[in-house]
Amino acid sequence: MRIGPCAGRLLCLLVLSVVPVVHASASPDFSMERSLFLIAERALQQDERGLIATREVLGAYPLLQYLEYRLLARNLSAADPESVAAFLENHADGPLAAMLRNSYLDHLAKERNWRAFLRFAGDGSGLSTERTCFRMQALLNTGSSAAALDGIESIWLHGRSQPKACDTALNAWRSEGGLTPELAWQRLELAIAADQTGLARYLRRYLAPADSPWADRWIELEANPERLLQAGFRAGDHPVAGRILESAFLRWVPRDLESALAGWQTHGHRLNLEPEHQYRIQHALALRLAVRSHPETLAFMARLPDAAFDDQLRQWQLRAALRSQDWNTVLRAVDGMDAETRTEAPWQYWRGRALERTGSRDAALAAYRVAAQERNFHGFLAADRLGQPYRIGHEPLQVSAEVLDRVAHHPAILRMRELVLLERFPEARREWSHAIDRLSPAEQEAAARLFSDWGWHDRAIFTVARARSWGDIDLRFPLAFDDLILTGAREQQIDPAWAMAIARQESAFLHDVRSGAGALGIMQIMPATGRTVATAAGVRIRNDADILKPENNTRLGTYYLRRNLDGFGGHSLLSTAAYNAGAHRVRQWLPANGAMEPDIWAELIPFHETRDYVQRVFAYRIIYAVRLGLTPPSMDTLLFPITPQDRLAQSRESHLASLGIAGPALVSTRDFCDAPGYTSARCL
Repeated sequence: MRIGPCAGRLLCLLVLSVVPVVHASASPDFSMERSLFLIAERALQQDERGLIATREVLGAYPLLQYLEYRLLARNLSAADPESVAAFLENHADGPLAAMLRNSYLDHLAKERNWRAFLRFAGDGSGLSTERTCFRMQALLNTGSSAAALDGIESIWLHGRSQPKACDTALNAWRSEGGLTPELAWQRLELAIAADQTGLARYLRRYLAPADSPWADRWIELEANPERLLQAGFRAGDHPVAGRILESAFLRWVPRDLESALAGWQTHGHRLNLEPEHQYRIQHALALRLAVRSHPETLAFMARLPDAAFDDQLRQWQLRAALRSQDWNTVLRAVDGMDAETRTEAPWQYWRGRALERTGSRDAALAAYRVAAQERNFHGFLAADRLGQPYRIGHEPLQVSAEVLDRVAHHPAILRMRELVLLERFPEARREWSHAIDRLSPAEQEAAARLFSDWGWHDRAIFTVARARSWGDIDLRFPLAFDDLILTGAREQQIDPAWAMAIARQESAFLHDVRSGAGALGIMQIMPATGRTVATAAGVRIRNDADILKPENNTRLGTYYLRRNLDGFGGHSLLSTAAYNAGAHRVRQWLPANGAMEPDIWAELIPFHETRDYVQRVFAYRIIYAVRLGLTPPSMDTLLFPITPQDRLAQSRESHLASLGIAGPALVSTRDFCDAPGYTSARCL
């Protein structure tokens, strides 16, 4: 091998001593090249000549393009256009090419180098709205006016103001008479739907004179929807009058439900609305009534035509009926769902419960049998009703050696592996996002297997979901960070399967990121919460990075679970809901008096996110008991009647006594290890 000039002494030593080695194995061994890559990165920060020698040695190394990208991207003004074009062509399979292209296009637009911009923009595919408008501007500036305005209507028809880069093309389009009153009205409707009344007022100038007063009426009713009954017009007075009235009602409902309901009941029939407008208003009113647990919900829904219902509203009808113990309406709600929806485990479970309560025992058992085929919360509840084991159904992925080898050598997978080994997880996830949907389902399954083998568990979970392959329990529910999570569970004396289930639901073991809400790490600890409980949890927190550390994060999370468990009388159902929605909200959801069955309480959680969260965690809890080598407990031993706060502990104790379980519930590591039938090699 001929070696070019070295940029620095340390780089020279490695260039002269390292020869790239690719072993004929499932994954090539790049350990030596990886070391050189890290040194070359540091050298490149000081002297770009290092890349010349590095290319010869790292020619086969998957991350070489990262060095080339940084060399080009750090000074776009000095970048050779031919080098940029070569990079885009040679690395089109990865995310760096798109990143470099976008950065270079932004640079060229800033420099107003329109001919070069058109070269790198190509046909405009994949460009953002702003860059698309820059491309239009480039075409206008290079004499291609007709091509410039091709597709301009898609830029115009948007409910929000477009970037300033679009002004040039839009002005040219309007000058040529492209903007019609019809297009102006279409955009005004989009602006109102996007709550952009300022843009809607601006658009009035482009409307036909006869339409401007109707635009004013609409804008006024958007701000004051309660005035719609005094608006003085009905549907049919103008082509959009019906939409205006519907829009005003839909805006009024969440603002003041009682007034909107009264207004609809007393004046709705006078507005001359078409049926489809009526159905949407009725749907909005019924849904809001149900979500608010309004006493008029079931009576209002009973008067609605079937056309006002969809599956979402039927589900809320079912919940309202559960709250009232109206089992006949539960049956009607399930039977009113689409055929495919009603066969799902939750609705078959509730159908079984309703049939059981109305005396149709055989039909109830048939419904439970359908639900019990599924591996989820309601499937497990149905299995308990049938007295049969839970269907876990582990089906290991069957990946052929040929597909596994092909995927292991896929360039994007090789880059991901190197980035994971370097613990550069954001870059690895970016490669994953770019590549994963380009793989076939069989290749996605192979990739999921590889990711699991690397310990990149979150991507293994998400990848096998992309492949719509649900059977491999070991892969979908990995024992990631189990040493840390089980240590925390043991210290806090909580069920280790519960702690693992919380971590799986919270982050899928994505340990290095902050969520959109600001939650951190494996167990998604909010910084304020982490700092509040740190001392009690035995963790020292100086900054958010300390909360991200898995060993701290798991101790904080398991402590918080214990604290919630104590705060809710040992009810892990309530504690799980509190982990997601906050203890203060869960206390608001407790019954004011009496007792509520726990499955009903779980279905009546008003927040969709928290309802799904709780149900998933309890299903995962059963699965993780199996994964940990424990005999899974029944749902009956985990779910207790829900009472007012001051009677929760008594409710738990009474329920367990009714099951013949003396003493505390089986909720801690030690309980599971000591209880008859609960065995695990992990018990200490």
